[in-house]
Amino acid sequence: MRVERRGGPPHLQTAFKHFIVNQLKGRSLDDRKDEEAKLGKFPDFACFRDLVLIEMKHLESKQNERVNETYKKQVISEEEPIFYGTRRVDFDKLSNGDEIRSAILNKLSQTIEAHLRKANRQFGDYRSRNPRKNSVSVCLLLNSQIDEFSPDVVMHAVHRKIKPGESGLRFPHIDAVIYISEKHFQQLPAGRVAFAIVTVIGVPAIEQSWKTELVDLVAQKWSEFRTGAAPVSGLPDQFESVDDIPESMTRPEAWKLAYKRNPYLRTQSDQQLRLYFHRCVALNSLAFLKGNWPKPSHYETSSRLRLFDDAIQEINRRGLDMRQFNPRDLSEQDRCTIYADLPEELVQLLSDPPTA
Repeated sequence: MRVERRGGPPHLQTAFKHFIVNQLKGRSLDDRKDEEAKLGKFPDFACFRDLVLIEMKHLESKQNERVNETYKKQVISEEEPIFYGTRRVDFDKLSNGDEIRSAILNKLSQTIEAHLRKANRQFGDYRSRNPRKNSVSVCLLLNSQIDEFSPDVVMHAVHRKIKPGESGLRFPHIDAVIYISEKHFQQLPAGRVAFAIVTVIGVPAIEQSWKTELVDLVAQKWSEFRTGAAPVSGLPDQFESVDDIPESMTRPEAWKLAYKRNPYLRTQSDQQLRLYFHRCVALNSLAFLKGNWPKPSHYETSSRLRLFDDAIQEINRRGLDMRQFNPRDLSEQDRCTIYADLPEELVQLLSDPPTA
């Protein structure tokens, strides 16, 4: 299932502040940050008469370059697939796929850890000057646009960071972490689409069940506020990503979106896709190779480039290696199929490509 969203990702920070102030009847400490800052660090919100403190962190930094850098350092060069465009890595096809996956998770976890560290300091400082017998501190992680921070990745990272170690708790002032993502969704029975809410309860809250009940109450109220329904259970590794559609697109971007909406090549076998790809290459060569044949019109060239782009998208979706598309591996029957109706001069060029 695909879900498209126009107009860009939602501004979850604004929505959550509205939720705290208007739904939970809490208050934004940031609204009086000049006064609070003079005293020390402080969280963003307090609600239920300061029984629940919430520090809001927004995951907004793109992770593509960090993930790619980690992948490039770890992947065995002989196993690295050759491809055009962009694609998801199939770790199962790599002999050290588990190690690469773990290295990427560690890299993403560093961002999570930095947010937890800051929130822990804010809660600790605020509690030291506003002591009360009972309170619950929740670190809230919001994500509206970063695909890499999938619910299973964040849940795994938070669990690792807040569990007790040999020296005790790393973040003793954090009772729980709530992760809200409106970049990731699951389709539920009856066709309902649900966004991700992950709650991770720390040791301080586990030892006092009333704290867990308050954390669950915040998550429940948010779900009702945002969707009109209570939260339901789901599988953290079964979420898909919302496809954000920009207000304006280049022509290649529009082609990619059109193919996502109508992936007509999915019914073809890998062999059929190989033949389709080589046929696209051959037809595009009429425009881009020099020869004594009539040049196609601009419209024909554009249409054929779009078909080539469709083939590349399908190849990347399947995770195929472009080395499997070597024209030297074509059989004579394949060549007859691919090069049918093409000028003989072009066929000779394509049948005997120069060696590197």
